[in-house]
Amino acid sequence: MITPVSRRWIPIALVVAAATLFFVANRGAYKGYFSDDDLAGMGWPTFVSNDAFVKGLLTPEFLPSNFRPVGFLYYRYLGRAFKLWFPPYVATIQILHVINVILLLFLLRRMGFSPLAAGSGALFYAFNAAVLEAYWKPMYVFDVLCCLFCLVTLLFYVRGRWLLALIPFWLAYKSKEIAVMLPVALLAYELMLGERKWKHLIPYLVISLNFGLQALLANESIQADSTYALLFTPHMLWNTIAFYSSALLFLPFAGLALVLLPIFVRDRRLYVGLIFMAATLVPMLALPQRMASVYWYVPLAGLAIAFAAVASRTPHWTIALFFILWFPLNYMMLRDKRREILSLADENRWYTTGLLDYSRRVPPLQAVVFQGTPPHMQPWGVEGAIREAFGYKINSVWYKNPQAQEAMAELPMAIVGYYPVTHKVKGLLRTHNELESYLRLTDEVPNFQLGEGWYNDEGDHRWIAPRAEVTLRRPADAKEFEIVAVTPSVKVTVFEDGVSLGTQTLSNSNGNPEILRWKLQGGGGDNKKIVIQTEPPTHRPRDPRTLGIDVRAMGYVAP
Repeated sequence: MITPVSRRWIPIALVVAAATLFFVANRGAYKGYFSDDDLAGMGWPTFVSNDAFVKGLLTPEFLPSNFRPVGFLYYRYLGRAFKLWFPPYVATIQILHVINVILLLFLLRRMGFSPLAAGSGALFYAFNAAVLEAYWKPMYVFDVLCCLFCLVTLLFYVRGRWLLALIPFWLAYKSKEIAVMLPVALLAYELMLGERKWKHLIPYLVISLNFGLQALLANESIQADSTYALLFTPHMLWNTIAFYSSALLFLPFAGLALVLLPIFVRDRRLYVGLIFMAATLVPMLALPQRMASVYWYVPLAGLAIAFAAVASRTPHWTIALFFILWFPLNYMMLRDKRREILSLADENRWYTTGLLDYSRRVPPLQAVVFQGTPPHMQPWGVEGAIREAFGYKINSVWYKNPQAQEAMAELPMAIVGYYPVTHKVKGLLRTHNELESYLRLTDEVPNFQLGEGWYNDEGDHRWIAPRAEVTLRRPADAKEFEIVAVTPSVKVTVFEDGVSLGTQTLSNSNGNPEILRWKLQGGGGDNKKIVIQTEPPTHRPRDPRTLGIDVRAMGYVAP
């Protein structure tokens, strides 16, 4: 027999069981790694002054720099304590997500929902694959914290603590700017469920108008191709509406069907939930260059309220049937997203740890010129990883950037690159401001010295086309030009500044490298354009490329 005391423990036991299931189901997140946005934004909060955070938290000014002080406090303290150890970052956002689910459950109960309806809404929110990245990727801590403070604001407000609720509302905005729309949800609550005390909403509306108008004014000076540019053209709005309406329920445009719910379910709590959802989603509709299903995280809390309203008006068996059908589909989507997240995380981990390993083998550097990078890594992530490895005063430049030549002169410096085949980072330390005279393919090759005809790195060698160019410095004491290569029965001719050094035959057939050398004429001491020409072309099975020779090293040598 269930006693009144034991009945009170049932909800607690269910919450603990659901939280345990959540952590077990999402344990794979700990195999992930920092994203581009993490690497770009996680280091500097650890050493900037407290004044910067205090000012960021208290200022009523819109910050065009996109400084979100509440979220960056997460990076500040975890970065100081754990550096680049990934698991604590994931554990924190997952704990925050569980707290959000509990806050949502409290809010639903406060709004008068039965334990079953409230639990259904919270369950729908807790395990929704559309927002999986929010508790798998630390970069979305801003959304998680924004939702946390929005829910605290709503809880205080519905309990009549409207003045106290201003504090979490302010913190919600300082976590992420979409909280500027929260007063719309408060207005809906006051109109449909509250006592219609309009004056309570005045400070909320003033705060929102203050930040909202500043954001619109600042948007006029933002370039249209910026990812934070607000665009309101019909074409752009339709694209974002199509994306977000399809991302939520995993079916094209299925989310648009939500507007039909009020026709079938007459419940003012449903209206409040849908208005909360729509209001917090609206800012994302104006950002077509930052579309991601995870941005449903805050609006999904509003949808959970609407879901609880539907659950309160339907038979229990329909709720059970929904979750029986929804959980397998949700799991399928979760599995696909999980695979993608971990694949990208591996590339970022290999690159960042490779940079760290290399930085320990070289003296303190003034600059880093990077060339090869992970295929899906964004430039800001690359530069963030370089700063994490070499320090925040490092000058990091892409090798094709016009400023690369200036960086090359900041000695000592290094040329670094990532090679996807081997998942390795290679580096070439430069302590003199001259071109290299000898290139070993086991080291990082300065790509700016390579001309046409060079294929991608394949570990400790590179294939070239039948004609390939390279620029090298010829030392004054150099007597021969050398190529170390592998491939059978090929004639190799080398030209130095258009003058032939002669032709030799590379005839090794056992796969071992062979050394070919050409005698030099004239003096050295300057840079030379070398052309390597081979015939006949080489072809390999299932390789569409037209190949010359397989080069392991090349350059000028002294006797």
